[in-house]
Amino acid sequence: MAESMRAVLLESFGGPEVLGSLREVPVPEPTPDEVLVRVRACSVCYLDSIIRRGIRPGIELPLILGHEIAGEVVDHGRNVTGFAPETRVASTYRAPCGHCHYCRDERSIFCTNVHGVGVERNGGYAEYVVLPPASLSEIPDGVDDEAASFAGCVLGAVYRAVREKGRVRPGDTVLVTGAGGGAGIHAVQLAALAGARVLAATTSPAKAKLIEANGADEVLTGSPEEVLERVRELTQGRGVEIVIDCVGQATSSLSLRSLARGGRLVFVGELGIEPTRVSVARMLYRETEIYGVASPSAGELSTILELIAWGKIKPVISDVFPLERAAEAHRLLDERANVGKMTLKP
Repeated sequence: MAESMRAVLLESFGGPEVLGSLREVPVPEPTPDEVLVRVRACSVCYLDSIIRRGIRPGIELPLILGHEIAGEVVDHGRNVTGFAPETRVASTYRAPCGHCHYCRDERSIFCTNVHGVGVERNGGYAEYVVLPPASLSEIPDGVDDEAASFAGCVLGAVYRAVREKGRVRPGDTVLVTGAGGGAGIHAVQLAALAGARVLAATTSPAKAKLIEANGADEVLTGSPEEVLERVRELTQGRGVEIVIDCVGQATSSLSLRSLARGGRLVFVGELGIEPTRVSVARMLYRETEIYGVASPSAGELSTILELIAWGKIKPVISDVFPLERAAEAHRLLDERANVGKMTLKP
């Protein structure tokens, strides 16, 4: 195996152009407790853009971005079992410690010693990456690398939002904000799969047909006030039982005002950094439930991969770029020009 690899190295914060060239860097060596993975696909997440712009505090450079990873095992440390060479694997966002209170309680998503892949440790915008086995799940037959790559982040988070926090049931009406993005379009799919009537809000009318094709009963465009008015018309003034908010602060007011009494709001994404204002009095008398949702554990990742293999989830990928075009992918992401996900191929 080669001693060096190509990687997109983030060496300074800024616009997409800071990812404009490849670097030759040493292939990482796994510790006794790590797995060396040859990256076959790494999808682009909005968190990557937040880190690239220097918005996320505490980031140390240089850094290789990318936490939505699929590939194949090349080697592993002496303490690792169960991952033979050439095993196809996908990764979660987190590298949990395995021994804190939450890890021992099988809630590794809350690990207090976690290191985010592509955040506190190098990620998948490269030909190789080292990962802890607790982050990995085997990819079943019938699931391609591009689809598997973001199962451990976007798809898993949306799955948890719809199933665990939103508790979507047949007959519910669900509003999805940011419905044309990577999280939103899959939230539409999963809410429809759960039997809900899905109202999908987007600021991009050009994305409406694809959103409808993925399960939306109504696609709502226009200003927040126009969308809110339409939500109320479609629900006889009651509002929706659940909102899956894939945008964050910018749509939080719309999301809260769209809820019926006793409704549930689940935040899946946050595209900004401004705090969100919430009326506690309104929450109290309407018994509103508000949740945040994290990306999945390796066990939940396995479930997502099986759902893809069975054809229940149909990953939406707008573009596949070679690694050297990472800057172009980030430009499209910042402009919100993509529908669904974009993936890099080393």
